[in-house]
Amino acid sequence: MHRLKALAVLDAVLRTGSFSAAAASLFITQSAVSQHIKQLEQEVGMLFERQPKGLKPSCRAERIRPFLSQGLAQMEEGWRQLTAREQDNQVCITVLPSFASCWLLPRLNGFSQQCPDIELRLSMSDQVQDLHASTLDLAIRFGPGDYPGLVVTPLMADELFPVVAPALLARLGAPTSPADLQRFSLLKDNSPDAMNWHGWLKLTGEREFTPQHQLTVSDSAQLIRLAVAGQGVALARRSLVEEELACGTLTRLFDTVLPSPYAYYLVQTSRSVLRPAVQCFVQWLQQQVAQGTTVSHCDANQSG
Repeated sequence: MHRLKALAVLDAVLRTGSFSAAAASLFITQSAVSQHIKQLEQEVGMLFERQPKGLKPSCRAERIRPFLSQGLAQMEEGWRQLTAREQDNQVCITVLPSFASCWLLPRLNGFSQQCPDIELRLSMSDQVQDLHASTLDLAIRFGPGDYPGLVVTPLMADELFPVVAPALLARLGAPTSPADLQRFSLLKDNSPDAMNWHGWLKLTGEREFTPQHQLTVSDSAQLIRLAVAGQGVALARRSLVEEELACGTLTRLFDTVLPSPYAYYLVQTSRSVLRPAVQCFVQWLQQQVAQGTTVSHCDANQSG
């Protein structure tokens, strides 16, 4: 507890730039701030260089800065939710950023119209969240579907194929075969080989080759944006490029489709299964997948 208090003081000093300003923001004395920083420096080494014009954070302080701000913000939010009265109409969801931006967010206006009294709170993160140890009601996960101790419902399967911007094809000419892709820059995310160019080329019967250039990005949504910008040919999941294919900002190459070994699953605790608001959202998600509708903003995309 003592160290946690000292870390909160360190965060305040980093934010305000001085001991006096940090003391004012925390409603403590400047000497108390100095004492907390001194105790931390005894453990880890110098955190600030005392200069005539003020404090200069050391490399150690800069290294911990993002962890302090994120950690304290999360604790503050957790406390806010703990002390707030539980809202039966509030649904907290954790979802991959790529799936949220490319598939879920464009459709949410329809849910708002169908269930205007339900408030959604989205936590977009690549990290797997512990539903039992949090206030989250629902996770939309992309994986093998093995989540012990949780209620798991399949949402939809997925598949991968190459996509490219029409402008890039106009400039370089369309590839005539999978081997002809070596003339292009190939874009991929950090998925395993079985879900990437290696797996797709193997399915076509084409041996590995060295493309003109390769680029790997961790966020699949950014992968799509790179392809739309004409930066190369991307191996993309169908779920993430529906809008771009409908608008014509991306074109699919070849007929070969690589089935994804992963799928999307709805994951809940036994507690959230009993909440009507959560189940209303679950049913709406399932309806969207069953209808297979594509939400498109072609006019807005093309006018920009």
